[in-house]
Amino acid sequence: MKNLIKNQTFLTLTSADIFETMGTSLFNIILLTYAKEFTHANAMVSLVSVATVMPGILGVLTGRIADRTHNKRIWLASTKFIQAGLYFLLAQLINQRQVVLLIIIILINIFSDIIGMYSGSLRMPIIQTKISNDLQEQAVGINQGISTIMQTVGQAIGVSLLALTNNYQLAGYINAFTFLIAGIILSTGYNSLKIQTPRQQTPSWHKLISQMKKALETSSDTNAWALLSSIFFMNAVGASLDAIINLYLIDQGNKLPLSFNVSVLTINTILVGGTILGSILHSGWFQKWSFRSVMSLCVFVLEIFYINLINWESFIIVLISMAIGGFCMGQINPKLTASLLKNADSEIVGSLTGLMNTISIISMPLGAIVLVLIYNIINPETAYIISMILLLLSLLCLFLPQKKQLSRKLRASK
Repeated sequence: MKNLIKNQTFLTLTSADIFETMGTSLFNIILLTYAKEFTHANAMVSLVSVATVMPGILGVLTGRIADRTHNKRIWLASTKFIQAGLYFLLAQLINQRQVVLLIIIILINIFSDIIGMYSGSLRMPIIQTKISNDLQEQAVGINQGISTIMQTVGQAIGVSLLALTNNYQLAGYINAFTFLIAGIILSTGYNSLKIQTPRQQTPSWHKLISQMKKALETSSDTNAWALLSSIFFMNAVGASLDAIINLYLIDQGNKLPLSFNVSVLTINTILVGGTILGSILHSGWFQKWSFRSVMSLCVFVLEIFYINLINWESFIIVLISMAIGGFCMGQINPKLTASLLKNADSEIVGSLTGLMNTISIISMPLGAIVLVLIYNIINPETAYIISMILLLLSLLCLFLPQKKQLSRKLRASK
């Protein structure tokens, strides 16, 4: 931790990320509230919700563009000033209640999110080069933990700001200001972000996929497509977790030891607390813990969670499983990301980051919508059982042999 604090690159990137994350989460809640005030509120809120997810699908494309960007630090700083300008423009429009203006505002927000994904991919080669291998997992974990905290802070600021002023334009200006601060921080630490990026021929899509496949398999010791499938299944279940818990608590009614609101707050606090703790603790024994081991423990704990909902309905087991599950979730992403940084060529790091984001973004709405629909239309037990099956599939994928290993086993059996 001391070595990371002394690392100027880490301090610059993390400080900028604090304001960027706060701004993004602040405006997401602002935009939802703004859409809710229109005549057809449900349709407008749905439109905003879909638009928030859409940019994630372009993760591989923005990652590839980032890999092809030569002077990464100047573009990294520039993206923040561009986003600040976009939200300043947005603030001029948001006080008027017109559907056309709402669509323009949503498009501005989408464009800003796409730029944010691009800048996120620009960071990865800088971290790979400027932070030593043994500190990369801890650096990514701390950054993830801070982002989780700032998302909550940003949403709280957004809700409080509207409650006190009901001024959407002011919220837009504050959002622009947070990106402006992020840009100033990156400009101030500009020298610490310098890396050598030799000009080289951009790999074709076929070669890029081949390189990414090799990096994924080397990093995880797992078949690349199986690894991506495992992440897909895990994220699908994870995305539905919040809604499933809320529905379970509603069904429990008077059986709960606490009121519904307090129960939701308690579970969410424990889950977020566990995630933050898991994100930060990536040194010593925790650093030696393998990605596969963490995923296995996460699946085991969540299986117990769903068995509890079916059979025992113990609130205490829900709390314990959320604490351990959150801790594991905080461990998973930094471990895989750090491993990729160690094994992937700098020319494909951005593309790999974008690929992971795309898999996560696609799986989350699909999982949440399908499992919640099953819960409401069929019955809760079916939703629980399907969630358990998806978790087991996620675990099974991690133990599928790579193609080369499978070929060796087949030759040995002959």
